[in-house]
Amino acid sequence: MKRKTIHWGFAIVTLGLIALAALQWLELTENRSIAQALVQMPAALTADDDSTRGIHSYRYPEAILAHANALSQGSSFEEAEFKFNDLIHQNGFNSIGQAAQFNLANAYLRQGLRSDATTSTSRLMLELAKQRYRNLLRVIPGDWDARYNLELALQLAPENAGSLITASDKADPVKSVRVIVPDFKMKDLP
Repeated sequence: MKRKTIHWGFAIVTLGLIALAALQWLELTENRSIAQALVQMPAALTADDDSTRGIHSYRYPEAILAHANALSQGSSFEEAEFKFNDLIHQNGFNSIGQAAQFNLANAYLRQGLRSDATTSTSRLMLELAKQRYRNLLRVIPGDWDARYNLELALQLAPENAGSLITASDKADPVKSVRVIVPDFKMKDLP
């Protein structure tokens, strides 16, 4: 009787370990598929790029995130913005949603830093970047990369917090000038 109970116990443990190994094998094959999809993706893309045609059918959010990031590094900002927003909407604030939020904020910040952008466009992009970083920091206050980039955006576009201007306080507007430093090479964002 005692021997039969021990054998059943070992059988149950063995079946549990086999099920766990099967789940690990399924996760490994999915990760290999994601890795294969990511390897096929170039570092920067454009909307006209032939390599983007097969990417639209990816079912993995990781691959879509990488695709959107590559598009934002290339010349297809609008398409990248759409993909990032779609990922944020679908994933909320899980790891993919957080990464999409951070990368979208970085894309806005890069657009705001472009030298060919008009002052109003640059200001708008910097404001959008600040808002995205703040949204991310509400959920993950310890994200130092987002804090650093928010600080950079705040230095580029400072805010006038608490300053309500009335008609009697109005003065002549101060002209905003963009300073271009020769031989200054901007580093990429973290």
